[in-house]
Amino acid sequence: MGGCASRASKGKFSLELALEAFRQVGRLLWEAGLVSSHGGNMSVKLDNGTLAITRHGCMLGRIEEGDLVQVAIDGQAQGEPSMDTAIHRSIYEATAARTVIHAHPPHAVALSLLDSTIEPRDLEGQFYLGSMAVIEAAEITMALEKGVIAAVRGHGSYARGATLEEALQWTSVLEESARVLWLLRSLPR
Repeated sequence: MGGCASRASKGKFSLELALEAFRQVGRLLWEAGLVSSHGGNMSVKLDNGTLAITRHGCMLGRIEEGDLVQVAIDGQAQGEPSMDTAIHRSIYEATAARTVIHAHPPHAVALSLLDSTIEPRDLEGQFYLGSMAVIEAAEITMALEKGVIAAVRGHGSYARGATLEEALQWTSVLEESARVLWLLRSLPR
């Protein structure tokens, strides 16, 4: 990534720098099928201590300037932030995260409805994720205090990172591992 996104990638976040990173990562999430047209949300903790989060119902694959809402430390926002703003805020309060991505990776969602853990069989998933408990929504913050990504039963994933690209990586690894598990289940034995 070049230009503004590369500076935002290195953990320097102003609203202006964050916008390009939001656009690039949002587009990648949508192109990879990790979110539906209007699903998921992303946020960054800005250098001034506030939070920039996607507005409720925005298209992550086509983020426009008005799609980012700045949220003050006390939770006050000018605009309509994502319905998950409270979750993002609690993750920032409990961890060293600078970014959070909530996605709906389809194979991971399907497995979360069938299993209580996701046990990657591929080497990348084993290395980066290990065995992952499928959690309920109320457990998101606690799970992200211990790990970099959490799979929420029937709802998707929440990933934290130093950059949006890092949170995208964890989301992508989870979905790839879930896809491999799904394919393995479909093969005749």
